[in-house]
Amino acid sequence: MKDFLLASELIYHNYPKDDIVEYIRQGMLAMKRIGFDAVDFNTAMVANMGDQPEKCIETILGYMEELALSFRLCHLPFVAQKNGVPGPEFNQKVFTAIDAAKQLGVDYAVIHPNSTTLPLEGYDAEGQYALVTAYLAPFAEYAHQKGVSIVLENMRTVHQTYPAHRYCANPEELCKVADALGMGICWDTGHAHITGLKQSEAIRYIGNRLKMVHLNDNLAGDDLHLAPFCGSADWKDIMQGLSAIGFDGILNFELSTGRIPAVAREAFGKYVCEAAKELISYM
Repeated sequence: MKDFLLASELIYHNYPKDDIVEYIRQGMLAMKRIGFDAVDFNTAMVANMGDQPEKCIETILGYMEELALSFRLCHLPFVAQKNGVPGPEFNQKVFTAIDAAKQLGVDYAVIHPNSTTLPLEGYDAEGQYALVTAYLAPFAEYAHQKGVSIVLENMRTVHQTYPAHRYCANPEELCKVADALGMGICWDTGHAHITGLKQSEAIRYIGNRLKMVHLNDNLAGDDLHLAPFCGSADWKDIMQGLSAIGFDGILNFELSTGRIPAVAREAFGKYVCEAAKELISYM
């Protein structure tokens, strides 16, 4: 059975965020105790680093070396918007986050398309494609200049409520945009489960474009970010899809610990690592 590196965000501790650098250090210590190999860095934290985030990140890089726990992945800021594209202020947040990703040395920085769920009646797929590519193109170009690899994440469509669709909720649209902009793909299992996809087939369609995964579960309704086996996703199907394309990247768990008591969060993290062993056994 192949060994995989395990990653997650800094969610298994309860240190206050008013000292963001110490918050990150305490989070890294907790993840090291639990048994994770890498960190998925939430670039929203850059906004809490003051006027010179580079100095904060330099300190964090020292912790990374000390703990042998790297920041391999990150999530860039995102927005959903029906018409047009966000303005310069939001764009600058994304550019700053890409700079942070470069400094941290991440392998992949994930970004959302700016699509929203729209009724199928009168749905304009080509118009949505144009909207999404116009939004993403400046970030793709900037990341390329900086040497940062951006990956595009699949979205979700709550199809049970009414006939509707969100662009990039299916693999065909996702790949069309990613190919046009020279991006890889991040597959979010929770989003795909809500959309009602046969995930092994979708993952096979994506093939070697797949660079990163967001592993999480739900009950096919809300995007709950549950740990595997705590929802209704078909994990054997998902993992067999990853196996079929020879995926050998990091197993990255994008989860929520908001309702878990602070005293139980490390134990929850250990559950995630044990659940990962079961997932790997399906491959």
